[in-house]
This record gives sequence, C-alpha cells and structure tokens, in this order.
Amino acid sequence: MKDILTHIETLINQGRYVEARAMAQETLKSSSVLRLQQLFALAVSKSGVPKAAMEFLEPVYKQHPDDQETAGIMGGIYKEIFRKEQDTRYALMSRDTYLKNFVTTRSYYTGINAATMSAIAGQAGRGREIAAEVIQLIGDHPSDFWQQVTLAEAYLLTKERDKALAGYFEAKKMAGADWGKVTTVYNQLWLLSHYVPVPKEILRVFHPPGVVSFIGHMIDHPNRENPRFPPSIEAKVKDAIVGAINTINARIGFCSLACGSDILFAEAIAAVGGEVNIWIPFAKADFIEASVRFAGGSWLERFEALINRFPVTYLTHDAYAGYDDLFSFQNRVIFGSAIIRSVMNHTEPTLLTVLSETDLRQKEGGTRDTISLWPYAGRHININPDNFLSPGTATPPSLKTEEIRRTHPAIDRPVLFAVCADLPGVTSGEQQKVFEEIQKRMDFPILAPVTIDASDVMIISFRSILGAMDLARIILRYMQSQNLTGKLRMSLYASPALLTSEGGRKALAPLPASQLRELHRLIPTGAVYAFARFSSALSLDVSHYSVDYAGIVAVDWYPQPLEIYRINMLDGGKTA
Repeated sequence: MKDILTHIETLINQGRYVEARAMAQETLKSSSVLRLQQLFALAVSKSGVPKAAMEFLEPVYKQHPDDQETAGIMGGIYKEIFRKEQDTRYALMSRDTYLKNFVTTRSYYTGINAATMSAIAGQAGRGREIAAEVIQLIGDHPSDFWQQVTLAEAYLLTKERDKALAGYFEAKKMAGADWGKVTTVYNQLWLLSHYVPVPKEILRVFHPPGVVSFIGHMIDHPNRENPRFPPSIEAKVKDAIVGAINTINARIGFCSLACGSDILFAEAIAAVGGEVNIWIPFAKADFIEASVRFAGGSWLERFEALINRFPVTYLTHDAYAGYDDLFSFQNRVIFGSAIIRSVMNHTEPTLLTVLSETDLRQKEGGTRDTISLWPYAGRHININPDNFLSPGTATPPSLKTEEIRRTHPAIDRPVLFAVCADLPGVTSGEQQKVFEEIQKRMDFPILAPVTIDASDVMIISFRSILGAMDLARIILRYMQSQNLTGKLRMSLYASPALLTSEGGRKALAPLPASQLRELHRLIPTGAVYAFARFSSALSLDVSHYSVDYAGIVAVDWYPQPLEIYRINMLDGGKTA
C-alpha cells in the first residue's frame, strides 16, 4: 500500500490528476485507509470537479475532524467551489473547516486560510483576530518563501500596511523568476482584492508577466520576386519586436520557430529571461526544410539553439506530406494556448505579429483570416515590415506562389476534431441503443462528419470544431433527458489523423483509432474533457466557452505528457 500511495502522490505532484484519480479509485475497492481517501478527493477536485470531491470527502472529514491534511483538503475544496460559484455558503464552510483545524493543530497553513476566508465571507473582524494569531505563530523570522508570504498576507488582513508591503516585497525577492510562485500569490491577492483593500503596489509587484502569442513572416525565400522581409531589415524588425515586448512586459511567449520573425521573437523573449513555448507543426526534419534551411546563414544554428533550450510541442511527429492545414491549425493552437495561460493568471493576452500591411490588404483568406480569429481586437500589436523597406521596394506582393508549402498531399491525413463518448458501467446493449438515438438526432448536412464509429466507443470526427461542439451538445442534451449525465464519459481531441476508405466511406486508420480509445479510457465520467489542442482552439471562442486545467496524462506512445482541460459552456449549456 505504501508504494501505491507514493505513486498516487507522485502523479498528483506531476499534475497527472486524472491518472491519480483512476488509480486511487481502483485501490479504494480493496482499501479505505485515510491517506488513500485524501488523495482520491484531492485528485478529483484538481481534475475539475470539486463538488464530486466534496461529496466524497465530507463523510471522511466528519470521521477525522482533527486531521490536518484532511481538513486542509476539505477546506480547499470548499474554497474552490466558492471561487467557481461565488456562493458565500462555501466561503463560510471553507473558513469553518480551516479554523477548527487551526484551533487544534496551530498550523499556520490552516490558520491563514481561516483568516482569509473569514474576510472573504464578510467577517473581517474575525479574520483580523485569526491573522494576529498567525503572526505570533510565525514570528519575525520566516524560514522559507511560504512562511514569508503567509506572514505578509496576515499583516494585510490586520491592516498593517507597511509591514504587509515589506513582507510581500521580501517574498517577491525570494520567488525571483519562479513564475509558479508569483502566479500563486497573485491569484490569492486577486481573490482577496474583491473583499479587502489590497495596495496597488503589492498587486503590481506580483502581477504575472505578460502573455503573448506570436506569428509573423519568414525571411524572404530566394525565389520571392518582390521583397517583404528581406535579410537587410532583420535588425530593424528585431528592434521593433524587442520594443513591443518591453512595452507590454511580455515574459511568456507562444510561437513557432520558422526563420525570420518567429526566431527573432523567441530570441527576444529569451533575452529578458522569459519563458518560450514553441510549437512545430510536423516532423522536425521536414519543418527545417520547409521553414528554416532556405534562409541560409546562421538561421539553422539559431533554430537548434532555441529548441534545445525551451520546451517544444509537435502537432504531429509525422512528415509534412503537403498538408498546409497544419500551419493554420498551429496558429489556432498558439493563439489558444496564450489565452488559456492568461486566463489562469487573471489577465488578457496580447497578439504580436510581424505582417505586411500591403500583404494583408491584398490577400483574401490566409493570414488575414487567421488574425480575425484573435478574440481581443484591442490587444493586437502589428509590426509592419513595409515601413523598413527602402523607398520603391514596398511593391504589392507577387501572386506567384512560393515553392515551399505547396506540394500535393501524399496521404489522407487532415486535421480533425473528434468527439469520443461511452457509458462505463452500462451494458453494451443499452449503450448501443443510446448511440443509435444520438445518431438519429444528428443533423448530417450541418454537422458534416468525416468519420463515424459507434462500436465500443462512439468516435465521430469533423473538419470543423463547430461540428464537434454541435455534436457534444446533442450528446449532453440527450444524456440529461435520460438522467445519464453522471455516467457519461466524453472527451474531445484535435489532431492530424490518418484516414482509410472502407466501402466508399472514410474511417480512422487502425492506429489513430486505437490511440483515441486508449486516451479516452483515461478520462473520468461526469464532465466533458478536452485535450490541449482542442481546448486551445475552443478557447478562441471566449463568448461561449472557457476551460479549467484538469492535469495531464502520459502514454507510452507519445513522448510528452498530454494536458487535459474541463470544458465549461458559458451560453446557458451545462457540461455536468
């Protein structure tokens, strides 16, 4: 049992909440040790369903009211529900849980949470009293960052402004460029600022760095007839990128790594000690040939230096194969990844581009359509390379297509948006009846599915994310009408997928189909979950959807952990 508990703890510490939840749930069938129950509740809450965690842990907490770990998790679950629903009842339940444990254990962790939740629940006086006790408990010499920031928060609650300022400034020095710690403190301050006065100086010093997504032109291909980004203006474009980054205080960037503006942007973020998140649309060797090597010079060396320094995510490790939709899909993911990251930080992202205004005015579709996907029109900065061209050279772009990115697809492997659904615990016959009813409710001319498989798991794929979400709603509405929502397991994926033809109909090839099934079976029931690429693309529709981080899963056949998000519908629909 000790080894199992250690493994579950490791999964949680790695953010693999869904896997931790599954392992703990399976182990609970044969054991009910307290630590196992704690870990299960923690994993369930962190995977995006705190109310389910509450229903499980409340009877456990009643049996062990003096256990600090149980109380800490229980109080945190109530706090998370309050954060999501803004229902004061949960703020009070969180405060009471933390406070009861603080009285017994004198733990500064449960103490400061009891003080903060008192203030949030409208009982500022009681919050000051508890905070004063926390100050006495820690003393004048905090031993680490967390004690330091706890002491600062306690002074904030007792309205000792100068001591709070000094405490938070010292905590920021201790945190340095650890954006995880900075963001954790800022999120707590952001929540507190809605209920108690928080000095602007404190919010400013812990304000998360700017998040920016980037797309831009490559260095001109040697075959390009009219200049757009010739090598001669590289230094001027670089200076403009650096200036924009400093203006918006960007320290977290999302980009690809083609020669030209992509690499210039990544180097600029790196130069200020920032975090660069790199997306590559297909196999590295093909990407180098399509988007790097033709520029000559040191571009390949600079490309290699960056991918060896920063995390790289590939949309597919397979060959390019002539699929230009991978480039547009990559841009969607870059945009959405920045949006998700900024929402987690309670900020808005910025889109920075290096795009020719002449080019944008004359072209239809393509880059202009991509820019139109960005949902924050007021947060877009464009650097126009036309401004740096010598007089007489900024002519309209040639209609001649460049040689790269223009080969006929050699295989049938489009980017698809897939919906997977099944009903674990329901007999196969009953599940099949549900599948048949759902398919009857599909409006085929509108949804336009590419593939349909309704065997053990219903997998239906689309070229459009709108089609996938239409189907998701049909499934949810039907499940709600049959009181089956709690048993539903539904997951969403977006990826290039190899297709085959069977009797004139398209079907997923055996390998991607089996991989989808494997990933889907890792997903818990009771909510709709999407993997990172689908979530990123969906996040562009900020009026209708939001996503909550639910952890990661790891599989042997994919070299990187896969992030999972819980999908929330903001237009009246419900996912659970």
